[in-house]
Formats: sequence, C-alpha cells, structure tokens
Amino acid sequence: MTWAWLAWSLCALALVLDAGITSLVLALGSSAPPLMAAALAHGAACLLFSMALIRLLPATFGKPAFASGLFVFMTIIFIPVLGMVGLLVSIVPLLRRPGLVARPARWQHPQLPALPSQPDAPHASGGLLGAGDLAGTLQHAKDPRKRTQALIATLALEDAHAVPLLRLALKDPDDEVRLLAFSLLNRKEKTIEARMRERYARAGESQPDQVFLKHKALAHDFWELAQLGASQGSTQTALCGRALEQVQAALQLRPHDGGLHFLRGQIHLKARQLDAASDALEAACRCGVDMRQAAPLLAEIAFRKRHYADVKYHLKRAGSRKAPATLSSASAYWDGV
Repeated sequence: MTWAWLAWSLCALALVLDAGITSLVLALGSSAPPLMAAALAHGAACLLFSMALIRLLPATFGKPAFASGLFVFMTIIFIPVLGMVGLLVSIVPLLRRPGLVARPARWQHPQLPALPSQPDAPHASGGLLGAGDLAGTLQHAKDPRKRTQALIATLALEDAHAVPLLRLALKDPDDEVRLLAFSLLNRKEKTIEARMRERYARAGESQPDQVFLKHKALAHDFWELAQLGASQGSTQTALCGRALEQVQAALQLRPHDGGLHFLRGQIHLKARQLDAASDALEAACRCGVDMRQAAPLLAEIAFRKRHYADVKYHLKRAGSRKAPATLSSASAYWDGV
C-alpha cells in the first residue's frame, strides 16, 4: 500500500470517527461528562485527519509540515465533519492538479556583454554602452581591468557624459585606474587648449563680424576647461572668470543672445553667485532659450536659497520632456512633498 492510499484511508477513518462522535453528542444531549469525552475524541480525530491530509498535498504546499498541519487542524476543529468533507472534496483535488504543482525554476545566467575596447566598438544590442552602464562598472566592478576598460569606453561618449565618469575614476583605489582617468582628462584639456591657441592665432585675421563668434567660442572653451575637473580650486575659479569675461565681451556686441545669457547663468551658479545666476537665466529665457532647459538650474538656485516652494514650481516648469534620471528622480520627490 502506497503512502497516498494510506493517507486516504486515514482521512476516511478520521471522517467516520468524527461523524460518529457528532451523532453521539446529538443523541446524548448536553450533559458535561459526555461532552468532555466527545471533545477529546473530536480533537484526536482532527489530529489524525491533519497528519494524513498533509501527505496528500503536493510537496510545495505540505511544507513546512507543522505549519500546514496546524492550518488544517485549526480549520476542521471548529467545523466538525463538514470541515473534513470540504477539504477532501475541494482543496485536495484542486492542489493536486498537475497545472498547479510548482515546478523547479531553472536559473538562467545571461552572458554579460564585454566592454568595448575601442571608442567606436558597438554594444551587443547594436548601440554604444551608455554612461549609466559605465558608471556602474566604475563603481562596482572588483577587477581593475574592467574599470580600465570602462574608462577607455568613455572615449565613445560626449564630453558632457564622459567627464563626470572620469572625475569619478579619479577617486578609484587602484593607481593605474586613477592615472588613466587623469590622462584622459588631461588629453581633453590639451585638445581644448590647442583649439584655443588656434583661435587666438587667427584673432588678428578675424573680420569685424567674426569678433563676436570668437568671443563666444572662447567663452565655451574656457567653460569646458573649468568643467573638466582636472583643474580645481583657484585654477578653476580663474577659468570661470576668463569664460565670464568672454561672455560679457560677446554680449556687448549682441546683447540679446540667449545662449550667452544661459552660459553666464551657469558660470554664476558655479561660483555660487545665486542672484546673478537667476537673473542671467531669466534673461536667457526672455531671449529665446527654452524654459524647460533653464528650469532645472532655477530649481537648484531656489534650493540653495532654501526657497523650497520655488523648487517644486521650477521643476514643474521643466515639463514632461525626456529628462535625465537624476532630474526625473528629483521631480518625483518634490511632487510628493
């Protein structure tokens, strides 16, 4: 006799015993001694039924045995006869259906794509690895070689996305990773400086209508140098000052250039000159810059001034355009405040 047949037999025996006990109680009435004996017999029948029933359940539902048995026992102890019948004719057949038996899950270990070794190496999905992928590698990869490959892969990114990653790698515990990050930042710095020398060399040959473009280009070059992060402290402050001088020289020629006002606002914000930064960004919007572009910076200014109601207002002005993950997270937080 198999375990299943034995369990079915014990469940049937417990059901017959419980039915008999219930019949005797109804026939004898409510005298105290028969009721006590019937209660003990009913408890014994329920215990036998519980121990047998968990043998009929699939392994997933029958474990842990104590908890499953306790659940069955507490279900039928207060419902004589009918509780046992209900479990046998409904719960057990339902749980023993093949479709409901849990099957062991097969773990799948996907092969992670390798980092590109060249700046134009394609990602496995057809595109380039994004800044978020590389940031995760730089922060969490234990192998210094992986972090080195991530730094090389930043050559495929625009400077606006690559520079924060390189600055992050300057704090890496491995000497080679830090040196590579510094070398790449220095490489970008040398490229900008070479471009600036070329602009200065052509300054004497510039036509009067090209002076504005020269000042504007130099302003962006100085700003990019300040943003690289390889230069810090007083050097960075000096670069921001030089960029602001070029911006002001260009604005004297074209005072309604929105891009220059926007750059002026960024420079003032970098120097923590909050009122000047706010005025410059508002002027940029009046000169045609999209408010959705200036609103995050205005929100930062309001936060630094501790005008928290204005932070939420400016983030709403940023609109529903596709925004960086950091801006989306900030907007979601302030929407709940």
